[in-house]
Amino acid sequence: MGLKRAIRSQYSWLEGYKTSIFADDLLAATVVSILLVPQCLAYAFLAGLPPQLGIYASIFPLVAYVLFGSSNYLNVGPTAVISLMTAACIATLPAETRVVSAGALALLTGGLLMIAGVLKAGFVMNFVSRPVVSAYITGAALLIIFSQAKHILGLQVDSRTAFGMVAELIRQVPQSKPLAVLTGFIAIMLFVLVRRMLPFLLVKSGFRAKTAKLLARMAPILIIAAFVGLSTLLKFGETYGLSIVGSVPAGLPPVSFPGLTLVGYEELLIPAVVIAIVAFVDSTSTAQELAARKRGRVDPNRELLGLGAANAVAGMTGGYPINGSMSRSAVNFTAGGKTPLVGLMVAGFMALTALFLTPALKNLPLSVLSALIIVACLNLLDFRSIWRTWTYSRADGITALATFFSVIILGVQWGVLAGVVLAMVLHIRVSLTPHMPLVGRFPGTEHYRDADRFNVETDETVKTLRIDEGLYYANARFLEDRVAEVVSENSDMTDLVLMCSGVNHIDASALSSLEEINRRLKGLEIKLHLSDMQSAVRERMYRSDFLDKLNGRVFLSQHDAMTALQPEPDWAQFSDHIDIH
Repeated sequence: MGLKRAIRSQYSWLEGYKTSIFADDLLAATVVSILLVPQCLAYAFLAGLPPQLGIYASIFPLVAYVLFGSSNYLNVGPTAVISLMTAACIATLPAETRVVSAGALALLTGGLLMIAGVLKAGFVMNFVSRPVVSAYITGAALLIIFSQAKHILGLQVDSRTAFGMVAELIRQVPQSKPLAVLTGFIAIMLFVLVRRMLPFLLVKSGFRAKTAKLLARMAPILIIAAFVGLSTLLKFGETYGLSIVGSVPAGLPPVSFPGLTLVGYEELLIPAVVIAIVAFVDSTSTAQELAARKRGRVDPNRELLGLGAANAVAGMTGGYPINGSMSRSAVNFTAGGKTPLVGLMVAGFMALTALFLTPALKNLPLSVLSALIIVACLNLLDFRSIWRTWTYSRADGITALATFFSVIILGVQWGVLAGVVLAMVLHIRVSLTPHMPLVGRFPGTEHYRDADRFNVETDETVKTLRIDEGLYYANARFLEDRVAEVVSENSDMTDLVLMCSGVNHIDASALSSLEEINRRLKGLEIKLHLSDMQSAVRERMYRSDFLDKLNGRVFLSQHDAMTALQPEPDWAQFSDHIDIH
């Protein structure tokens, strides 16, 4: 029954499928395919691989994702960031092994993702913060732009870091090829103008805003076609020595297991782990954003399986690592795609491209492909997000900046790991010394706030220490030190209340610390009390004998504690004279 329910849930979109929905899906698939054709060539080129591998990675992997993934809108395939990461992984390998190594890298990435999916490890995404993802993508996009500048200038640059690339480009600028510069900059201008101005002009001409936006998305394929035609007519490659794509083999991708040695697979394992993390986080973020717009949701564990299956299939059909494309998924959503059938139709269109259209791509200038990559990456730059993060939280800002500069200086392989590790270290550091203020009551109310920040009532004999963090082995000693500090500074104290409204967990080490605090306070004739404990925490504490040994009481609320513990005022000091004036 469980299997049937899972299958029914996976393919629930087939129920009630109508001709009108098919028409919407077909339109979306057509637009996405038109966008994908130049992109898959450009991203394979970015990865340092033959252009046909980009086409191969856009056929059967899409089918695999539809079978196992959970998003109705996500379009998987070659992307800029994963392509750059692939290039960094295989750049140092012998040229004759790079294609098979790229396939092995995709297979390893897919295997890791599927294992994580089977283990229901979708929660891993929670450890990668949005500032890390945003800063990583910005750094990678900037690195991609630097890496493609050499093709715009017609130069040969071998450095893999941003500073090295810039230094080599500056040194070689006098040797730039005029035709490469001309075609590259014209292509950049056309791609930018089409993206920014064409929708406005079409709307002014009477088109609907949605139609105008879709037509603008399709325009790059016309620019590509124009440059191919111009290059063929004027023989840019033969006569002027301009670098072109060259012959692209026609036919469907070969199906084979990447024949790499065991040592070769071991060398690719760590890069595969990094690519798997980036691919999963990036893809799932996009899928969740689009699903939320339709009041839907995606299952992270099924996304692991879907993305893993897509990568594994890519590795066995001549491709390289892939993930969900933010731009193409957004186009699918905007174009009116309703179901995963869009992915199947895109795969069909790409198969037709592989069979019949590849000869037409032979004379496409590489400078134009680089222009397409650069313009795509300009939209990924988000320095404003890094600045907002910095102004809001210094810790998150440091994490974002560290991620960004790690990508720029060390390369894309280590950027996301640096960000994740630093984010976790800073979080642990904060949790080591949680906020534990003394609190008092707002006069005439039952509200208790930080005594250092607000003008509140306090008592010299009854002190309340509010704990704003879960208690575990790493911060249990800090609690002991904080209590000792409060005791030393308040010689008249007879009762200490630990206000536990922010405590959602107490582990065994923290429980031992509470027992030690209770023992020390008992020796000082100070009673220890607890208030505002969450039910789950209190129920767990009943499994121990701590509450039996507690020399004070457990109060339902902080106000109950203060009402019971505060001594009655000395009414004798007040006169019984009534002033009627």
